[in-house]
Amino acid sequence: MAYQALYRKWRPRTFDSVVGQKDITDTLKNAIKRGTISHAFLFAGPRGTGKTSCAKIFAKALNCTNLQDGEPCNKCANCRAADNGSMPDIIEIDAASNNGVDEIRDIRDKAKYAPTQGKYKVYIIDEVHMLSIGAFNALLKTLEEPPEHVVFILATTELQKVPATIISRTQRYNFKRISKADLEKRMKYILDQEKIKYDDKALAVIAQVADGGMRDALSILDQLLSYEKGSVNYNDALQITGFAAKENIEKILLALLNKDAGNALKETQKELRSGASSKNILDELIDMATNALMISKAGGSDESGFISDEFVQKIKDIPSTRYFHLITLANNALNDLRYTNQQQIPLEVFLVEASSNEKPVKQETVKTTSANSDSDLQAEIAALKKQVVDLTQQVANVANEPPSNSSNQVFHLDTAKSSKNKKTRAEKAENEVKPKKVVKRTKHTNEQNRKQVYHILANATKKDLETIKNVWPDLQSGLAVSERALLDVLEPVAASHDQVVMKCKYTLWFENASSDSDLMNKLTSEIEKFAKHKYDIVLVPDDDWLAVRKEFIESHKKEFLAKKKQKVSDIVQEEPEEKKEPKDDSKVIDKAKELFGDTVNIKD
Repeated sequence: MAYQALYRKWRPRTFDSVVGQKDITDTLKNAIKRGTISHAFLFAGPRGTGKTSCAKIFAKALNCTNLQDGEPCNKCANCRAADNGSMPDIIEIDAASNNGVDEIRDIRDKAKYAPTQGKYKVYIIDEVHMLSIGAFNALLKTLEEPPEHVVFILATTELQKVPATIISRTQRYNFKRISKADLEKRMKYILDQEKIKYDDKALAVIAQVADGGMRDALSILDQLLSYEKGSVNYNDALQITGFAAKENIEKILLALLNKDAGNALKETQKELRSGASSKNILDELIDMATNALMISKAGGSDESGFISDEFVQKIKDIPSTRYFHLITLANNALNDLRYTNQQQIPLEVFLVEASSNEKPVKQETVKTTSANSDSDLQAEIAALKKQVVDLTQQVANVANEPPSNSSNQVFHLDTAKSSKNKKTRAEKAENEVKPKKVVKRTKHTNEQNRKQVYHILANATKKDLETIKNVWPDLQSGLAVSERALLDVLEPVAASHDQVVMKCKYTLWFENASSDSDLMNKLTSEIEKFAKHKYDIVLVPDDDWLAVRKEFIESHKKEFLAKKKQKVSDIVQEEPEEKKEPKDDSKVIDKAKELFGDTVNIKD
């Protein structure tokens, strides 16, 4: 039989065997026992914390024919089929590779059919955040009101990418990272069952690298067993994971706290040559510095078991500011590692900087920052002063300019009233400058598209507008993240057979979008892709749309009335001849006399 990875071989088969999620598993068991099964569940949390395992156990329990206190029996035909992946009523879907609208519509169409073998038809959709917007919209109604025999279980590692409309229709369970103690306990249990010797320190290293994920821990353990099948050794764990020995990290940290840069660099170089990575060294320094701070200043205990009593005695007089300074610099160095291929350089810079006195560095930074900010502020103030002087001079010139017909006018005002009048005129001139420019530019922008808008309105149909609106939600799946914001400020308001008018929320966006031909071409092609028909886009600002439409209606009012009259006359002319022929039926004649009186004149 082919070898099976540990995380697959030891995947939990019951709720009680799930590690670190007792609150969630107890809730699911009670729901099964009491029969209060919701129609949709959302499991969210970091990778390797048991989301998919709980979903499979829950689906198996829903169809188990011999439940044991809310747990599946794992012996009946349905449980065995679920474990083998051959249960037809448990459907697992990977949303990363099935994220389109068609796949979700297929689920929606098949969900109405009754289960064939079990009591419930269960859909497990993994990585649901990968679905497109259109697929989410197709899922909404079915997710809210599915058939009684259908249960949806959605799993995701990125809850923030799931729309709020989906979250509100489900019962949400937040899976947390598994503690290092639980990870080590589970690994010890598996190794005991496999009858493999292990070193507790090696399991502690694996638990730290796994960062709360059981699958990651078992994958590293599997790799370590391949390296040395007979046992799990501490040194082998360091070699496989790229971590440094805790005893050596203790020496580096002590040198940094004592401001001994030379010794810190020397010990770090040894660990790098032994295979430790810069990132792991920084991670371990942060972890050990935090534990040392808690032990020496807050009276805590060392959960990792690596900090010795001798080390605690050496650091008891170190001030807290040294730890804060060191941890801050280490986090900055970790951030710098992401932007360089020379991984050793940020580490070495950190070691030298952390070994120095932190106060002068802070003061120099503050002085430099304040000096730069002062110079920038002074330059900005000078520029603003110059603008104020120029504007004041312009206003004064406008106020002192004599009117064109001054020779024919006589003023009988005193000095006080005259100066007051000049100020009023100056303020009016200043207030009217900017609005005039904006109005002129907006009007000019509207007139460029006015004829095109009139042409579309003259040929607009309700069917074409509905076509554009129906594909509007699907457009986001084809646009980049930076381009999707455009859809929030655009709204289709009228459409003909080959063109569409889109109202733009902001004038600035209208101008930018009108000048960006690439963006407009891409939006046009996306509309054509979903609507199966090409529509050219004509933009109009939101502020001017109502005015443009009103002008069009006023200018074409007579034409509209004429068309309506013509349509009515055409309908009258197309009436069947039998309707036109007068009826000699007595009932028809009596009804006519009842309506029109003695004025009715009957002719053959």
